[in-house]
Amino acid sequence: MTQPNAQQLLDIARLTLQEQILPSLPGELRYPALMIANAMAIAARESHLQGEVGDQEQTRLTALVNEPTTTLSATRRHLARAVRQGRHDAPQARSTLVETLRQVTLARLAISNPKVIP
Repeated sequence: MTQPNAQQLLDIARLTLQEQILPSLPGELRYPALMIANAMAIAARESHLQGEVGDQEQTRLTALVNEPTTTLSATRRHLARAVRQGRHDAPQARSTLVETLRQVTLARLAISNPKVIP
């Protein structure tokens, strides 16, 4: 039998909190317990998806800046500089930028708040 990973441990702990502990809590403690369960769900999704989402963002943004970078934060800085310099002002470039940023945002929302994704 394999050991559970971080995502699985968080899922188990969250389910235990929701199913076994939450029902026995007095009313004033239910909301904080639900916030904790929600934070655990976000952390589990992040543990599961973060690497893939980060890699996809790196690939998408690198295509926009046309400069090789070693980290996602460096790529973001290059893109911000390119936007400030007006390199994405032409209609086609702007359209590509907007669509890329939309895809990056949707991928991040899949971690932090998947309910808002249409």
